[in-house]
Amino acid sequence: MKVFHGIRPDLLPASVVTLGMFDGVHRGHQALLHSCRAHADRQALPAVALTYAPHPSQVLRPDMPVRLLTLLPEKLDRLAHYAMDAVVIAEFTRAFSQLSPEEYLRDVLMAGLHPRMVVVGYRTTFGRARAGTAEVLREMGRQLGFDVEVVSPIEVAGSAVSSSRIRECLEQGEVEMAADLLGYRYQLTGTVTLGDQRGRELGLPTANLEVPAEKMLPADGVYAVDACAPGLKRRAVMSIGNRPTFHRPRSLEVHLLDFSGDLYHQPLTVTFLKRLRSVRTFDTVEELLAEIGRDIAQARAL
Repeated sequence: MKVFHGIRPDLLPASVVTLGMFDGVHRGHQALLHSCRAHADRQALPAVALTYAPHPSQVLRPDMPVRLLTLLPEKLDRLAHYAMDAVVIAEFTRAFSQLSPEEYLRDVLMAGLHPRMVVVGYRTTFGRARAGTAEVLREMGRQLGFDVEVVSPIEVAGSAVSSSRIRECLEQGEVEMAADLLGYRYQLTGTVTLGDQRGRELGLPTANLEVPAEKMLPADGVYAVDACAPGLKRRAVMSIGNRPTFHRPRSLEVHLLDFSGDLYHQPLTVTFLKRLRSVRTFDTVEELLAEIGRDIAQARAL
């Protein structure tokens, strides 16, 4: 899969394009990608996903924290799973946000990728003030010479799949429902950093995980996860939140089962399986250790 950073005139002579932020590359996005691939195969053209970086909120509302389901490297990896021939990452700037829908389609999309077909979701918006809709896209397609397919929503448990719905699930710690909406289990990737060694003192060493600030975290709690580092995969128990028993600040700690070794400064990916419980205060260290023992037993049993 080719990755183009920036879009310029005549980047591709012809293509089938699907466009959007694709945050999460969830089951709704996957329907777009499958349709794009199918149309491209029928027309013997490259299948292209057009996305944007940075996230529009980071440009238009820099004072508001953004919570991304997939950072750009993870998004590219996910898009590659769906056999895209190319991903084009258009730079999102304030000037870019001020393009009218017509300017966006004529001067960016058409000039750069020369699409024969554009595949979008039913709630697609583009251009200044999100004035571009599926109907605008169809009308401009007739003028500029490309066809349009609007893909119907994908529903799970009676409601349409969306990035905002997945965020709501993660806010509640509902990682299993989030997985149903995503089509895969939610993951975090970070770097193992040096902690205060409290777990090691208790005989339960943990890897302290540092993740980018814009990556969305599930709700505070204790989770059963799979943990992967280079050459290593283990079932694990992960705690997100404060450590009230020891009056310590918020952290992400991962205890890998049946592992002893040094993971400092290595990348570690955790895959969320199930939320086991909330974070709570224990009167004694012995009570805490007993509860952690039950957490470990549940994680093993999954």
